[in-house]
Amino acid sequence: MNHSSPPRSLRRLAANDSYTFLIKELEKVDEKILEPLTGTDWPRDMPVITGGGLLETISSIDVTYASSGGEEDNLFFEAANDIPVIQADMSRQTARTFNFAEYMAFSVLEREKMTQVGRDPETFLNKGIRLHCDKVIDRNVYKGFNRVNSTGLINNPNVMRTTALPHTSGQNDTQWAFKTADEILRDINTVISAVWSANDCASDALPNHILIPVDQFGQLVTRKVSDDSERSILTYVLENNLATQQGGEMVISPCKWCRTAGSDTTDRMVVYTNRVDRICFNLTQPLRRMDTEYADMRIKIPYFAQFSEVRFLYPTTVRYMDGI
Repeated sequence: MNHSSPPRSLRRLAANDSYTFLIKELEKVDEKILEPLTGTDWPRDMPVITGGGLLETISSIDVTYASSGGEEDNLFFEAANDIPVIQADMSRQTARTFNFAEYMAFSVLEREKMTQVGRDPETFLNKGIRLHCDKVIDRNVYKGFNRVNSTGLINNPNVMRTTALPHTSGQNDTQWAFKTADEILRDINTVISAVWSANDCASDALPNHILIPVDQFGQLVTRKVSDDSERSILTYVLENNLATQQGGEMVISPCKWCRTAGSDTTDRMVVYTNRVDRICFNLTQPLRRMDTEYADMRIKIPYFAQFSEVRFLYPTTVRYMDGI
């Protein structure tokens, strides 16, 4: 009987296979799926009106009033026969709607294989489609789409804009990184005052929301009002801005879209009234799962949503400051 040992190559193969098997036996698969680190801020910064069905456009009616005849102050005296007449001038604003559509597709065999290990391809892909739709709405709200010449909250050409004053007279150091707390507060109050004045100093026209780039927000949080103060510049400007002093509430939020959004790619501050009757957009059809389609051992599931461009109902309640 031949008791010779197996060839060395076979011994090495057997050892490697055993080692691989051992590694797999000792491997623990984390049940948590690591999804992309991403986020959207439009629910915080933009009021939304949900529902309405599939539409082509969304309209709103503007009206302005004027009085003709009589005196400038509309005073009426007993001997007068010239009674003023009120008139209404009506116009229409129209906002376009945009469609979002995407589908997931996988084979029946792929689904069966994933089911064996406790996974469902539809669950994975459903999250991906919802994330993609949310990102598209985020872009629509803040910036719009170049392809269809739409704009958003931070780049509407009909919104008045100004440039921040420099830290040093006659220089170009307008950035907040060079400025003191009082100079930053001056910039903020300059824009708030301009919005308020443009709307006849109406109490419900005071801005209540400010968007600034992430870097500038970090400066407000980190820097102190002075060397011997414990208060951050953020706390200082929130307490002392014009809107707060008039009884309003001011929110200052970081916004990635504000970076390089200003003239000559400068950083922009957006000051506006965050109210659904001042500025909003319509989500006429929230993301909806359509009927499943089966063809050639493959499964196809379409999704659909519809939303409008941003509607500036009162453009004068929004203002930009560039160069911060």
